Amino acid sequence: MAESREERIARNEVGFRDLNESLGGRVHDPSTNFAGFVCECGDMECAAILRVDVQEYERVRSDPHLFLIKPGHEITDVEDIVEESDAFLVVRKHADVADVVEETDPRA
Repeated sequence: MAESREERIARNEVGFRDLNESLGGRVHDPSTNFAGFVCECGDMECAAILRVDVQEYERVRSDPHLFLIKPGHEITDVEDIVEESDAFLVVRKHADVADVVEETDPRA
């Protein structure tokens, strides 16, 4: 069966989440507790880097439905903005792709 647009976007975001997990905040400034993370938006061409407090990143990562993205990269018909800051947004994937983001959660 062909993958839906929503599933493709979710898989793109999952790929960026996996990259961030594999990097493990290696670009980390211990004096500020901030690290560089790739934008986890659905655009495979995106190369934006977000500076996020490591504790904030860990909080977002505790829920497999949440993703960190650059403001303006949200796709509102497939995700909802649940938090906003100047540096990043936290978006929640819609229920129709919950199985995709749950099955691929590297922390599950």
